[in-house]
Amino acid sequence: MTFAEEAEQKLTQMMVKNRHGAFSKIEKSSKGANIVINVLDRLGEPTNPKHLAETLNLSTARIAAVLGNLEKRGLIIRTMDADDRRRINVSLTESGKKVAKAEKQERRNKVVRVFEMMGVEDTKKYLELTAKFIRYSKKISMEGECDQ
Repeated sequence: MTFAEEAEQKLTQMMVKNRHGAFSKIEKSSKGANIVINVLDRLGEPTNPKHLAETLNLSTARIAAVLGNLEKRGLIIRTMDADDRRRINVSLTESGKKVAKAEKQERRNKVVRVFEMMGVEDTKKYLELTAKFIRYSKKISMEGECDQ
C-alpha cells in the first residue's frame, strides 16, 4: 500500500470514528433542512426549488419534502414568480433568517474553539495543508473534465 493510500485510509477511519463527535450536527445538517436554510441565507434572494436541488445535489422530491417541513415551521415562504406564474420562488422568513444566523454562529464558535485548542502553529499548518489539498483536488477535477 502506498503512503497516499494509507493516508486516505486513516482519514476515512478518523471521519468514521468522529461521526458522533462535536461536528456530527454539522454533518447531519448537510442532508436536510439546515443545509437548505444555509443555502437560502447565503444566496440572500429568492430561488426556485430546482435550483436548490441542483445546488445541493439532491433530488427534487427530497427538496420538496424539506421545503414542506420548513414551510410548516414558518422558516420559509413560497411565492409565485412575478415574471413566470408557473415558477415558485423560495425565500427565508424572518424566523428562518434568525435560525440561519444562529446556526452560522454556532458553527463558527465550534471551529474557533478547535483552532484555539490547536494553537497558532498547528492552525497555520492545517490551513496551509488544507489549501494545498484543495488546489490539488481542483487540479484533479479539471483533468477529469478535460478527459470528457
